[in-house]
Amino acid sequence: MIKVFKTRVLTAVIGIPVLLGVLYLGGTYWKLLFALMGILAFMEFSSMMSNIQLRPLLIPGLLLLLLLLFAPDAYLYRGIFCILVLAVTISVLKYPDLTIKDTAISLFGAGYIGFLLSYTIKIADLHQSFVIIILALVLTWGSDTGAYFVGKLWGRHKMTPALSPNKTWEGAAGGLIVSAIAAVIFFMVIDIEGFSLAYALLLGIGASVLAQLGDFFISGAKRFFQVKDSGKIIPGHGGVLDRFDSFLLLVPLVYYFSIYIIM
Repeated sequence: MIKVFKTRVLTAVIGIPVLLGVLYLGGTYWKLLFALMGILAFMEFSSMMSNIQLRPLLIPGLLLLLLLLFAPDAYLYRGIFCILVLAVTISVLKYPDLTIKDTAISLFGAGYIGFLLSYTIKIADLHQSFVIIILALVLTWGSDTGAYFVGKLWGRHKMTPALSPNKTWEGAAGGLIVSAIAAVIFFMVIDIEGFSLAYALLLGIGASVLAQLGDFFISGAKRFFQVKDSGKIIPGHGGVLDRFDSFLLLVPLVYYFSIYIIM
């Protein structure tokens, strides 16, 4: 247990500065980072599918992922149509080796990852994009950290034992509180004119709710696919989906909050 904790800390000490450095550079580096994250996440999703003898549609899935990340709105629907035609054609030609279940789960996985991650690309084009993406990361880490430590120390009442047996109501409350505090401190530090404490608290609480839902959802996916971790690419943390499951569902909220409240 201590060895795993040390590995997690070492990975964070090395990985966080690298992540922040790439985000600070912005532009192409920023977009390549999240494209790589999306591709790795979908490959993990596909690998999990294979664990229960499902056959992922890699090419249509990757095309859908990249389309959602980078296609201009004017071409999005046409692109989705073409990818659906491709997926349906492959499904028909490879039936019964490839079933509708394989096709549906593959496209859902690519769509879930690609659509939610596309908000990081939208954030890249905003004024103060670096500050906004840091806010999303701070809220994610605040919620995850608060839920983990409060749950470990005081967790007694299970939330959804069938889905995630280690999650407790006390831990969930800890995530909400720490995320709300993190939001308040963040906005005190960056000092946005006219921004109120109430907005910060609402954002922190809302972000934590979505972060925990995202965590539960990927936990459910891992149970469905009968795996403990989505991957092993991040030492001590598992895979990209293990580490960024909360971030995925949270980042759209931060985007909309930024364009409607902050800007």
